[in-house]
Amino acid sequence: MKQTELNKELISKCENGTFKEIENLILKGANINSINSINETPLHLICRYQQNHQNSIEIIKYLISKEADINSLNSINETPLHYACQKNSIRIIKCLIKNGADINSKNIYNEKPLHYSCKYQQENTLEIIKYLISKGADINSKNNKDETSLHYCCRNRNKHSIEIIKYLIKNRADINSKNNQNKTPLFYSCRFHQENTLEIIKYLISKGADINSKNKENETLLHYISRLQFRKNRKKQIFFRIIQLFIENKADINSKNYRNETPLHLICKFQGKNENILRIIKYFIENKADINSLTKLNETPLHYICQYQKNEKLLEIIKYLISKGADINSKTKSNQSHLHLIFRYQKNNQNMFNIIKYSIEKGTYVDIENTENETLLHSFCKYKSQRSFEIIKYLIEKDAYVNSKNKKNETPLHLICQYQQNEHSFQIVKYLIEKGADINSKNSLNETPLHSSFQYYLTNQYQQIYEFEIIKYLIEKGASVNSRNTESQSPLHLACKFQQNYSFEIIKYLIEKGADINSKNNQNETPLYLICKYQDQKNSFEIAKYLIKKGANVNISTKYNKTPLYFAIERGNLKLIKYLLMNDANILDLELDSPITSEIIEIFNQIYSINDDLNNLLKSNENLSNFQIQSNDSFKFQVHKQFLLLRFDNNETILQKFIDICSQKSKEDVQIALNFLYTGFTNFDNYVKLFHNLFDYSNQYKQNKNKNYFNQKIQKFNNLFQKENEIILTLFKEIGIDSNWIEIKKGRKGIIKDLSKLYKENETKDFKIIFDKEKEIKVHKLILIIRSELFKGMFQLNVQDSSNQVHDYSGKSFQTIQELIYFIYHDKFSKNIKKEKEIILEEYFDLKDYYQLNQNSIIDLFLKELKI
Repeated sequence: MKQTELNKELISKCENGTFKEIENLILKGANINSINSINETPLHLICRYQQNHQNSIEIIKYLISKEADINSLNSINETPLHYACQKNSIRIIKCLIKNGADINSKNIYNEKPLHYSCKYQQENTLEIIKYLISKGADINSKNNKDETSLHYCCRNRNKHSIEIIKYLIKNRADINSKNNQNKTPLFYSCRFHQENTLEIIKYLISKGADINSKNKENETLLHYISRLQFRKNRKKQIFFRIIQLFIENKADINSKNYRNETPLHLICKFQGKNENILRIIKYFIENKADINSLTKLNETPLHYICQYQKNEKLLEIIKYLISKGADINSKTKSNQSHLHLIFRYQKNNQNMFNIIKYSIEKGTYVDIENTENETLLHSFCKYKSQRSFEIIKYLIEKDAYVNSKNKKNETPLHLICQYQQNEHSFQIVKYLIEKGADINSKNSLNETPLHSSFQYYLTNQYQQIYEFEIIKYLIEKGASVNSRNTESQSPLHLACKFQQNYSFEIIKYLIEKGADINSKNNQNETPLYLICKYQDQKNSFEIAKYLIKKGANVNISTKYNKTPLYFAIERGNLKLIKYLLMNDANILDLELDSPITSEIIEIFNQIYSINDDLNNLLKSNENLSNFQIQSNDSFKFQVHKQFLLLRFDNNETILQKFIDICSQKSKEDVQIALNFLYTGFTNFDNYVKLFHNLFDYSNQYKQNKNKNYFNQKIQKFNNLFQKENEIILTLFKEIGIDSNWIEIKKGRKGIIKDLSKLYKENETKDFKIIFDKEKEIKVHKLILIIRSELFKGMFQLNVQDSSNQVHDYSGKSFQTIQELIYFIYHDKFSKNIKKEKEIILEEYFDLKDYYQLNQNSIIDLFLKELKI
């Protein structure tokens, strides 16, 4: 067998082998001082594993006779004697010492064999300790934490410890020796989970243990014991007896630790689960504990009780402290009174109301303020607690100032509106206002209570209902719906920013009550912009639609040149993009960060089909024109008098002024004016071209993310349109029309408004369609021709031909034709479309096939909309 194998076998047999097996291996050449992975020699292992074996002494003597190293060290410098003391084997200990074992050898923690005996106490430990001391063991030797054997005995106790402690002290163990935390053995004796606690403490005190010795935190034993927490009643009884024992032996009852806490502070802080806490507090105060002693943060025991005490006896304890002179108006360094603290940390305490009543009756200031200048009324309006409403009523009845302001200039009404959307908050708001709360008071951010109602997103549906009720009540009582905060945000801005399930109802209500729908905050953001920017709720589109119907300007841009359309495109919200474009959202105001998709191009084509029809009419349908306008260079424009009258609200005088002024203008200026009147754009072709080019840009964007080129191009077009717009403004100013008229008439929306108006006016209608049963529809030939090839083909309409002014359409569906005519004038369906949707669809498909209509005609758009 190889040497390494012999050594391994010897190590193994020293753990569980016989004397013969060990002897044979040594005779075969095994190294008697071989080591295992943690540097244990055979002698270590015998002391560790075979301390109770009948032949252990014989084996040890044999190993020593074969020159085994009796003071060999393992990986943490433990000798075989350390092992023997750990296992409490008196026979092995004596054998090792007789054969030269170093009785004061230290491991890497500076622990000697005597430390081990005191650490691992058993029934025969006292005998071992006596023997070690008799052989020269240093009784006051310290480990690397400066702990002596007496520290070990007091910390690792059993039922035999008292005798060991007595023996160590009798043999001059230093009873007041301090470890590196400045703790004496008496500190360790105060642990209740071990045996003989009370007996050991009494003995140590009787032998001169310093009862007022302080640890590194400047805490005495009375501090130390006051911190300890436990569950069993027996130990709670011991706890009280130890406190009595310390105080009876003149422990400094008002000693302060490094936080300036007295033992009474710590009792109030840590003994919340002790049902005897009131008894303990009484005992301290009866023994002259300072009831108003201040910590470094100016906290009294009353503050601590209110902050940390969860005991059901809280009211009783507070009453007792106040009755014994506790200062009820004392404040901490953060200006917190005991009532501020009890509210902050004990919101759900069932005795909260009674504690407040008792304290105020005993002289606590009802308007006492904390460091944030918050009164009790602020606190109860800010945080939900049991019986909040009752407490608030009580405070006001006791003359609490209802309009007091904290450091942020917030009144209690601000706070209840901001933080407490619950079942009681509406009642509290009503009560505060009835008691004189200033409904339009402004905080340091210029926010009124109405602003405060919108500050946080409420996930709970019931909270949102309460919030809505509060908002309505505030407005009914005179809250300004257009008040601005320091960011120039109105309540409507906030309602649009913090969208919730009830936002739509709230927004509608604000607008009904006069909220400025186009107000701008300091970033030039309008309510519509914020809806489009924060479009997270399912009803965001409906809100945007409502705002636009109520007059929201779709083209107001922010300081960063972003419009509502920008965010609709960035979020890919096709429904919103479509609606914004339908309401003349201007792509020229965009600085694009997101690509234009084919879906958006399709929406654009569909929406601006009406402008395209009129643009084509101006350019190419000369045979349908019935009037001429001349520029100053005698160039003649073919126009349609009926259509121009429509655009001038059927005012012949204004039309004539327009004709006269055009005769004094250049051909280019007249062209721009006519372009505007026909299409709503100064140059519709360029506008369409630009939008379609954006689609090509999208591909570039995906490839190289280069947006600068196209944004520059958009800016170039924008400058051009701006110049043309100035020409329009100048021309119409000369006619006597202001710029507001331009805003109303331009784009798609203005044209549709005119056509819708014309639909209702029978006086200018010049064509009649007759159906069965004497049903008839009056229309304008020009409008039908320019909008629909269907009618042009069906009726062979010609503006200049006045011979055929009636068309008999008997045998066909009245409703089908009526719906298409309605769509041509309004660019949307009538409200009756749903009733006969399937029949109308089928008949229109037949008409389209019969007349072989081109793609992208008005009927295609109509069918597409109808399918949707």
